[in-house]
Amino acid sequence: MSSFYDCFIAGDHEAAKHLVASALNSQGFIVEVQPNGNWYARRGNMTTTVFVGALAGDDFQITFGVQFFVDAADQLVARLDKNTAVGFFKGGVWGLSKIDTAFAQTAGAMYNTLLGAGVLTNTAEG
Repeated sequence: MSSFYDCFIAGDHEAAKHLVASALNSQGFIVEVQPNGNWYARRGNMTTTVFVGALAGDDFQITFGVQFFVDAADQLVARLDKNTAVGFFKGGVWGLSKIDTAFAQTAGAMYNTLLGAGVLTNTAEG
C-alpha cells in the first residue's frame, strides 16, 4: 500500500485547497492548518484508541498529513501522507489495516472531488 497520494490540480490554488478540505471532511476528518501551511487531518478519539486499540470501531483515531507544493507547471500538488508507524502503535496489524482502508477511501474522495470539479490533471502515489 502506498504511503502517499499526490493530486495535481489546475487552476486557483486556494479554491483547490477548499476542494481538498471538502473531500477530507466528507470522510469525517477535521482539518487543522499547521504553522508551515500544511494540514493535519484527524478523525476518531485518541483516548478510546489508546485503551482499546483497533477495537475502537469508528472511534479509532486516524491521522494523515496533507502537504501542498507547486510543480514546474505552476499546478498545486496536494499530497495525502500516511504514517504507518503511528498506526501500528495504535492498534497493531488491525490498526494498520484500518489506516490502509481509510487512506484508500480518502484518496478516492480527493480524486472524485477534484475530478468532479474539473481541476484534477494527474495523480501519483508512492
